[in-house]
Amino acid sequence: MVLTFVLLALFSPWISPYDYRNQNLSLRFQAPDLSLAASAQADKCLQPRTLLWECGVHPFGTDQLGRDVLTRVLHGGRVSLLVGFLAAFLSTLLGSLLGAFAGYIGGVIDSIISRFIDIMLSLPQIPLLLILSALLSNRDVALGQWLDDWLGGSKSIIIIISVIILFSWMGTARLVRGEILSLKQREFSDAARALGSSHWRVVVRHLIPNAMAVIIVQFSLMMGESILVESGLSFLGLGIQPPAVSWGNMLSGAQGFLFRTNGIFIAVFPGLFIFLTVLCFNLLGDGLRDALDPRSVRK
Repeated sequence: MVLTFVLLALFSPWISPYDYRNQNLSLRFQAPDLSLAASAQADKCLQPRTLLWECGVHPFGTDQLGRDVLTRVLHGGRVSLLVGFLAAFLSTLLGSLLGAFAGYIGGVIDSIISRFIDIMLSLPQIPLLLILSALLSNRDVALGQWLDDWLGGSKSIIIIISVIILFSWMGTARLVRGEILSLKQREFSDAARALGSSHWRVVVRHLIPNAMAVIIVQFSLMMGESILVESGLSFLGLGIQPPAVSWGNMLSGAQGFLFRTNGIFIAVFPGLFIFLTVLCFNLLGDGLRDALDPRSVRK
């Protein structure tokens, strides 16, 4: 299922014959239509792609501006999965390095990093996420205007990734620190130090690879969490900004039309994709935990 969602996002320009930005007010709030065109009718479409849909047929219906909902869901998946992957990867990388060095070096370094983790975990993360996202996205603020001039159209994506990383690395750091505290007492770690390996080499070449099972599981779980955070912030208007499309800002745009005829479909399909994607990543994380745990009993 995870692979299916990734492939749908990657090949969305070839799967859908429509442009996710094209508007047609005469086609507003069309109901989902699952009929497909025969290959002989493909010449009716301006840009026929892999699925030869008849022009005007919209399997997920259309939104308030007459745009194809399925096309926007597929393209929104590209942004949501990209944000989820980069945020999860970078936060896992940062947490793994900090946790590994805290556990390996110990002493004052461990105390400083551990207390910093405690401080970060004690902060009210949701209000700070909202405040920070709003400040960085606001052109009336000097920093927001500078970021807008520097990053251009990719500003909202980079901001949301950075904000998620800032508040999500602590759990990984704690898990990896505990694993390293155990691994550094093992014989292979003593042998590496006896051979003259530097602290950096011992941590990166010997300890972190042996803690990779914990890191991989945490990364897969962080993917789902990052997608949820992005969707929540975009729904509130503080995440991915139009004309870029994500599942979260699709839900945000749909909330004013839920009681219109066929308006419910504008929200149902992006919400369903968020639910299924996060569920799949959580199940993947649970499966990886069982598969990579050497202490698990297999019958």
